[in-house]
Amino acid sequence: MLRKSIVLSLIVILTFKACKKQVQSDNNPKDLISINDFDSIAIQELPFSFAFNKDSIMDYHYTLEAFEKNNKIDKNEKLNTYFSDSTTFLIDENLLITDSKNYPYKGKGYFYLRLPDINNIKVLIFTYQNSEEPETLPYFELQTFDENTNVIDKLILAGGINYDCSWDRQFKIDKDYNIYLTDKESCFNPENEKQILKRTIQTQCKVDENGKITVVNNDEAV
Repeated sequence: MLRKSIVLSLIVILTFKACKKQVQSDNNPKDLISINDFDSIAIQELPFSFAFNKDSIMDYHYTLEAFEKNNKIDKNEKLNTYFSDSTTFLIDENLLITDSKNYPYKGKGYFYLRLPDINNIKVLIFTYQNSEEPETLPYFELQTFDENTNVIDKLILAGGINYDCSWDRQFKIDKDYNIYLTDKESCFNPENEKQILKRTIQTQCKVDENGKITVVNNDEAV
């Protein structure tokens, strides 16, 4: 009788642990969508490019609220949970934006586009806006994911700040996953109303067959 009681107790304990483990697993946000569910997500074919339209910046056309209103993002989209924050610029990039105390960005990101797969690697673009920065524009960021939906690598594709020292990045991705970034920076001295810095930096990156991103070339235009 004692042995039977012990066996029943063990069954209850193991069942409780199994249920508890299942609940913990179900709470994982990435379990909400499987890798097979990507088949229902439209793919943006390459080449693909983006640049901020200067005439629209002052009209607040580039805000998360405007993106949501125009159905470019959905703040309830399950893929938002895949976003990985705290992305830094590549080692080869020397930009003024990296001096900000709010860099790198930490917070939520929103699914924007899906690009063609590389083998079994998923390629997604997210957008986010750093509210801690004055006069900030949304960032666009490419992130690659393996078959287990783990982040492989990520790259800031576009962003901008309009202030005394401004920064603007635009990009183009060709069909072979060569990424061409153009950074424009300028600084204005309000005291003497003179421009004290103006430069353009061209950077070429490559997403390889394993989803890793490397810098191919980085030049400052004269």
